Amino acid sequence: MVFSTVIGHCVATTLPFEQHVDENTILDLAEMSNKTFLKLIGLAIQNMRCDLDRCSQWSQWTGDMSYRGQYGVKTRSRDCWHDSCNKTGPKVVENDNAIYEGICPASYNVTDGKLCIAYYKDRVNRSAAQELCQKDGGSLITIDTKERYELAQNYTTSFYVHVQGARRVAGGPFFDDAGHLLEDSPFFQWGSGQPDNGASVSLVVVFKGIKHYDTSEGGACDVLCEVRQ
Repeated sequence: MVFSTVIGHCVATTLPFEQHVDENTILDLAEMSNKTFLKLIGLAIQNMRCDLDRCSQWSQWTGDMSYRGQYGVKTRSRDCWHDSCNKTGPKVVENDNAIYEGICPASYNVTDGKLCIAYYKDRVNRSAAQELCQKDGGSLITIDTKERYELAQNYTTSFYVHVQGARRVAGGPFFDDAGHLLEDSPFFQWGSGQPDNGASVSLVVVFKGIKHYDTSEGGACDVLCEVRQ
């Protein structure tokens, strides 16, 4: 709501203190008071805002994985519009490049320049598996992309491997370390009759072939680690 008070022979329009003031507020005030200078101020602020917000958010950085001590070029892009306020009409793609140092340990494998993977035939429990990956600066692999799903299949033709996935409450669903619900991923597939180890909270996810299975935290399995960009 806008309030008006009389000062001398003029009408001074004021705003309540809780009113959020932006360029639209000023333009509305200019129309009500018929003040040209207010309209110019409102339009100037509007144009400044449009110029600052003429582009979309930058995409995620992309670049081939490389070993520590090696360097590469990563890129990202965004769309920018000539009609910056409405983001319509002709647009251009802006690219940004940067030099980065590789993060893959020398003992890991770089797969097609995309993934940094280590496979350990150690047959350990979940806690030991996590420690094995963490000492390299990595974590158990999360099977959340087509590349990771196909890679896990290649490593697990004969034995189960530890991958990310654990319960947080008894009888509850399984989450990865970042808190994502595993079953939301199109690459998460339970094996027949899974999960089958009851309502215990101390259950984790392992992988074999093309399917996921649940097992106790003390279950001994191989380990598939990953270091991500």
